[in-house]
Amino acid sequence: MRAVGLTIQTPRSDIIRPFGVLCILALIAVGLSACGGNAVPPGTTNTNYGKLEESGQIKTSRPVVRKKPENTKPGKTAAIPFKQIPSETLKGLSEDAFEARIGTPEMVRGEGEIRVWQYRSEQCSFDAFFVPKAEGQPRELAHMLARMRRGNSVISVQDCLDQVVKLNLANG
Repeated sequence: MRAVGLTIQTPRSDIIRPFGVLCILALIAVGLSACGGNAVPPGTTNTNYGKLEESGQIKTSRPVVRKKPENTKPGKTAAIPFKQIPSETLKGLSEDAFEARIGTPEMVRGEGEIRVWQYRSEQCSFDAFFVPKAEGQPRELAHMLARMRRGNSVISVQDCLDQVVKLNLANG
């Protein structure tokens, strides 16, 4: 039974639904744009990050674009003589002695008296941790760590060290 003159009014879904969809899409777009942040473009790296100034302070800088190898054709490079440096022989070396054997690190970072030197190859990152034996003493290599740059594969310290030394010989 319906009362005479009484009409039931429902909201107009043909107008409200598209408006709601547009609002949700706008919120998603705003949220995703916030994720963009100050991303570093592909092919760039911050090679000067964490370098020490002459005063011993750590300085930072903006990323620079890495140069691609000039000769990328396989079979066209000359073989470089390589002599493996056993990782066990490096423990206890001073920073200067370590740099003389391995080369200049790509990055140096530190906290207090501890310094971490990072070397990178195409496949892995090699970290060397320098700690003073006592306060005021020069820092010595106390620990080494290696990890793959992509993926979760395991790499030994020696294998990564070999890659870094080979890369330094090729560039150097």
